[in-house]
Amino acid sequence: MTRTNGKNFSHNHSKNSSHNKFFTDYPKKINMQSVLVIDDDVDIANLFGMVVGLVGYEYEIANSAREAFAKLATGTPDLILLDMALDTELGGQDILYQVRSNPRLKNTQVIVITGHPSLLEPVTNLADLTMLKPIDIEQLKAIATRLKVNAQPAKREYFRDPVTGMYNQDFFFSRLELAIERARRRPDFIFAICVFTISLNLPRDAPFDPAIFDKILREAASGLIQNLRPTDTVARLSYYKFATLHEELKDHTDVKIICNRIRTILTPPFRINDRKIFLLFHIGQATSKAKYQTAEDLLIIAEQEMEGALK
Repeated sequence: MTRTNGKNFSHNHSKNSSHNKFFTDYPKKINMQSVLVIDDDVDIANLFGMVVGLVGYEYEIANSAREAFAKLATGTPDLILLDMALDTELGGQDILYQVRSNPRLKNTQVIVITGHPSLLEPVTNLADLTMLKPIDIEQLKAIATRLKVNAQPAKREYFRDPVTGMYNQDFFFSRLELAIERARRRPDFIFAICVFTISLNLPRDAPFDPAIFDKILREAASGLIQNLRPTDTVARLSYYKFATLHEELKDHTDVKIICNRIRTILTPPFRINDRKIFLLFHIGQATSKAKYQTAEDLLIIAEQEMEGALK
């Protein structure tokens, strides 16, 4: 791959162009779409930026995950070129999950780029396109042109439950597998999951109304999302089953506090058409110190504890 002189290119880029200002200082030009290039290799990032610039995008470059998060805090790029293997504790996976979980970025497309095929498997379903390094520049140029002319909906809603707006099972398992990998690399990384079932507490002879159940679930989901941490993953695994993932905990016992918080959210009655309806729910938990090999193993441990609470 031909590489540019990162220092000289970067200097000219910032002195002679307003590209790196599109997030904050200047509004976007009319019909000018924007790209955020995220790669810790300065030369490659500059080269990718030059390619999308030739296609007609405005662009900005971030050379670390933290720099990318800072730019995404206020910016809304149309397209992100994302390197998975950033040389930082926060990696490309973290950026991708944050993008997909942020409603403000729901229309942002993401092209994942990496030289490590093993990094693609956990995120393939979350990326709009994946590419392996070394990248053919003409191919990247053609793809960027096609996306600019024929913009497609970003891959976001595919990972949301259509009723509650929670993440779905595929997203939850992808996120959990990533947490397991981080725990293997970092002995101090603590995470936990809570698994719980929800049903309506109705009189024995009362008919079950799916519309009412859906409405209550939407309210319950809103309460969970608002009262748990923004970094927590709240998901619907099946019709009655739900799960939450909590990362970067200070202690394994923190999960007990989290479970109690979930109980507090789900305990009050929900008012539907002047009726007060209570929920029946049961919660199980598992932490990263449990004996497991896979995400499925950890989920089974939490479900077994939940089933034990039913007895």
